[in-house]
Parts: sequence; structure tokens; C-alpha cells
Amino acid sequence: MSNPLAELLNEINDELANQISLASNMDKKIDTRKLVQLSKTLNGVIMTSGLSDENKSMLQKFSLTLQDSSTVKSLRYEKQDLERVLSNINEI
Repeated sequence: MSNPLAELLNEINDELANQISLASNMDKKIDTRKLVQLSKTLNGVIMTSGLSDENKSMLQKFSLTLQDSSTVKSLRYEKQDLERVLSNINEI
């Protein structure tokens, strides 16, 4: 799956891992700015993608929850959700 959506989802995955690591290791507050920006970008890509309505809906829900991630625990849940999303999309 080499397309803009896959690249963006991988970038989101990397940023989630980075934020989890930084916040866990240094007792730092989560910096959600990049995640919010990636979420907005994801919404734009979703609208132009050729995905089914079901997959678009799944990605839009993920994108919304991504913007609300403010704790390490919520980031870990987002990372798990992303893994499920990627699995579902790869099965297409």
C-alpha cells in the first residue's frame, strides 16, 4: 500500500510512538500540535480517497479521537486503534 494515505498513517504512527516515548520517559506533557495537524491532513486525504464509506467513516472517527489525545494512556489507545485501522485497510 504505497499511497498518500498509507504514508500519512505511517507518519501518524511514528508521531504517536514518539509522543508516547517522550512523555513516558521524561514525564513531559503531550505536545498535540503535530497530531492535530496530522489529523486535519488525514481528513483531507480521506475525502479524496477511493475508500468505501465504511472505511472513510472508520478513519474519520479515528481522526477525531486523535485530536483529543492528551495523555500517554490515550495515545496508547490511539496507537492500538491505528493498528486496527491499518489492518482493516490492508485487508481490502
